[in-house]
Amino acid sequence: MGNASGRQKQKPLILGPAPGSGMGAYAVTFDTLEDRELAMLKESDSPDAFYLPWKSGDVTECEIDLTDTLTYFFTANLSGCSLWYKFQEGRILIRHEARTDSASQNLHKLAGFKCVVDSSLNPDDVQLSVDQETMVRKARYYVVYALFDYEARQVEFRAQLVAQQTNLLSRQESYELVKVTAAIVKFPKA
Repeated sequence: MGNASGRQKQKPLILGPAPGSGMGAYAVTFDTLEDRELAMLKESDSPDAFYLPWKSGDVTECEIDLTDTLTYFFTANLSGCSLWYKFQEGRILIRHEARTDSASQNLHKLAGFKCVVDSSLNPDDVQLSVDQETMVRKARYYVVYALFDYEARQVEFRAQLVAQQTNLLSRQESYELVKVTAAIVKFPKA
């Protein structure tokens, strides 16, 4: 996903508009076409992915049964947000935290959650600017997704730092993968 073959530069995996109209977690299918900057998610009765949106100034949470056969997990872009997980009774609970204060983050730690990525820790990675002459907006944010491997009994979270440029006049967008970090988390022993 998001990789180019040959000598082409690796592209980030960017999700299209969030599925559904409400604030909740969604079982979705993922358009897995190779080397796509913009992938699509659709609500589905036979999902292969799970999507967790964000909520302004609050936390959203989902739980995924580890006996399911979901392959992918996606969450909304992180820009000053953090992503947390913990295992509990055969499930993985995942939280998208939109608050950046230490009190809310300490609550996750006290509840046994571990942080996958905290985009608020590096203020240089979260920026938004508009060049008034060219009307090009530049932004940097994290796009995080996870791959479930039931045979290896693990989940691999991938945090992509993405640079986006948008021409505000033409609405043309481009994305560049700045860096990607991975965290492999083993399922607990059964």
